[in-house]
Amino acid sequence: MKVYVDIDETICFYEGERYYPFAIPNKENIAKINKLYDEGHQITYWTARGTVTKIDWLSITKKQLNKWGCKFHHLSVGKKPAYDLLICDKTKRIEEI
Repeated sequence: MKVYVDIDETICFYEGERYYPFAIPNKENIAKINKLYDEGHQITYWTARGTVTKIDWLSITKKQLNKWGCKFHHLSVGKKPAYDLLICDKTKRIEEI
């Protein structure tokens, strides 16, 4: 199964202002995604970081994922559309996994 996972507010959170270098990992949610990886699913982390600002967050995001122990096959930064609500028949909240 191909699994796309958002980063901010899914596997990390912020205390105060959302500034990506200060993201705090959510170890419980990371463990859920790592379990899917270990079960043989293809994991892609997919984030809107930089979509609006055009700032390149690829390097810092990759370093964060590695530091946090995230297992993944692909990382897509700045290619996710900026939206306020996603309606999709395949969507799950991390709490449902």
